[in-house]
Amino acid sequence: MQAELSLNINESVRVHKSEFALVAEGGGQKGIFTAGVLDAFLEENFWPFDLKVGVSAGAQNLAAYSARAKQCARTAIAQLTTDDTFFKPSKFFTDGKVIDLDWYFSQVNHSPKLRVLTDSNNLDQDHQFYAVATDAQTLEARYLHTWHENMFEHLKASSAIPFLYQGGVNIAGRNYMDGGVADPIPVKWAYQQGAKQILVIRTFEQHHNGHMPILERLKPLMRRIKQSQKMLDLYHYHQARYDEALEFMNSPPKDVNVIQIAPNHPLQSMVLGSSAQMLQYDYLLGIRHGKNFLRRWRKGTLS
Repeated sequence: MQAELSLNINESVRVHKSEFALVAEGGGQKGIFTAGVLDAFLEENFWPFDLKVGVSAGAQNLAAYSARAKQCARTAIAQLTTDDTFFKPSKFFTDGKVIDLDWYFSQVNHSPKLRVLTDSNNLDQDHQFYAVATDAQTLEARYLHTWHENMFEHLKASSAIPFLYQGGVNIAGRNYMDGGVADPIPVKWAYQQGAKQILVIRTFEQHHNGHMPILERLKPLMRRIKQSQKMLDLYHYHQARYDEALEFMNSPPKDVNVIQIAPNHPLQSMVLGSSAQMLQYDYLLGIRHGKNFLRRWRKGTLS
């Protein structure tokens, strides 16, 4: 069954004073790197951003950052996404829910360490935080203004990976899935909101082009899977949107400065199925990258 909601979506209102934007890429458990970067920011009380927009795991990380909840995103990834209840790869061949986002957000809501996100004093409308989701019918990106009242619903929609979370998330009569399908790195949207400086936190190396050669190698196997062609079509659509984001970042308009924080080499963590050791390594790597960025920021050596 798909989750049904009746919340109003304030996605078309132009945000104000959004000259400095923070953008967070998705990537499943690879988001532990982003958690490290943002925890380094929180440790140094660094939150100069007028606009924050994230995709999937990136949106979840930005929710914790916006709520000033240090260690929250790290705990959710390290403890919840590694639980057997959350990730059941055997269901991929039975049309079941490979990832159980309902269980995941229920745990967040009831955990003393994590439910700080729902505190109205920590994440309100004025934080100008947006989660990206994809309209399942039109494949258009939707930028969902997110705060404590609608946070779980919007984050779930942004994280609903096609074919892994069956049915998507229904918000106000529209069905949504992972925002990475339509806008995996929403730098252009941030620019359109008036951002003149954009900091992008990546979960892949800066030169990574978003291609997944393994899908080509798996084509013979995928033909045995129901809706395999639809899966490939969505991947190619995502790839085209990824290429557009890379083109924007590599050749931005003259009136915007785009800065990237990205790992120098592929992260040890995988999108799903990572070990505790992998996650710990990448979290500490994110901490180092975050602190290095802050040193360069304060010295004025960033280009």
